[in-house]
Amino acid sequence: MPIERIFNDADAQRLLDMNSALPCGGRNSALIMGALYWGLTPTELSLLRLEDVMDQSGEFFRIWTLPDTTAYNGESRELHTEDHVLPFFEQYMNWRVAEGLFKSNQSWYRGSNPRSQFFVNDRGQPFKLSPRKKGGDEYQPRSMTAKLKSFIKMAGIEGATAATYRDSFVKAMHDNGCHHKDLMRVTGIKQKETIDRKIRPQIQDLDKVFKSVFSRVKVTD
Repeated sequence: MPIERIFNDADAQRLLDMNSALPCGGRNSALIMGALYWGLTPTELSLLRLEDVMDQSGEFFRIWTLPDTTAYNGESRELHTEDHVLPFFEQYMNWRVAEGLFKSNQSWYRGSNPRSQFFVNDRGQPFKLSPRKKGGDEYQPRSMTAKLKSFIKMAGIEGATAATYRDSFVKAMHDNGCHHKDLMRVTGIKQKETIDRKIRPQIQDLDKVFKSVFSRVKVTD
């Protein structure tokens, strides 16, 4: 059975550190946290708009709604932006404004077009969705998926894929006390069995298991 990879805090920090170089380091960090902390799919990351996460005053919502037109399975869901992750998105937004991306003639939304995609590619343009097949109506987020994979490659983390970000979000939420029902609400996943697959204990190499089992037990002096 193949070993499944889930990002822990050390992995998340390595992703951030190894992808922090200019000129797009702030964007990279925000995108990593959008995938890890908001738990957004590559398609959702591609479609997310500025007005979804920010108030007209230019302040980020602390509790906000991912609209059904963007959300996985077509059902809107509530997400949070807490104090400890806000700096990632503030830094990125400051860079966006400084680069003059999606400027509007209004003062609201920090002078930006509220309907613009929140995340941009290396050229300052929206991440595009690609047709799944010629003549088909379905689209897939090839460019966003490639970008998420590039972060993993740069960090030198083996065994991870673009799906690992969202799986890690689900596992972290569960490990910190989030119940099945709430996990389904914040992910848009409708099947309990799917949640169960993501939160089950992760398979590890045998030597790692031996090193961790009863590792905190100490000899009595």
